[in-house]
Amino acid sequence: MASSIGKLRVDQSLDARGMEGPATYSQAIQRLQAMAENDVLELYIDEGGPLLTIPFGLRAEGHEIVVSEPANRGVRLLVRKRSLLT
Repeated sequence: MASSIGKLRVDQSLDARGMEGPATYSQAIQRLQAMAENDVLELYIDEGGPLLTIPFGLRAEGHEIVVSEPANRGVRLLVRKRSLLT
């Protein structure tokens, strides 16, 4: 169920607003692990703690935050799946 936003293709979407911090990160990682290299995950998260920790953790896992922008009730991230091993 891929959709296009400008020239960037979104392969999957996850709305994690309202989830507890560790659950949000865990859900995002599980979703990314099931995706192919270079696929893009559209991830909606809450402001505050999740915004401070989740992008950092995803980058530490090797993923690329392509877009980070305000959304209705939170923040919208577009995360390109990358692996640390190339």
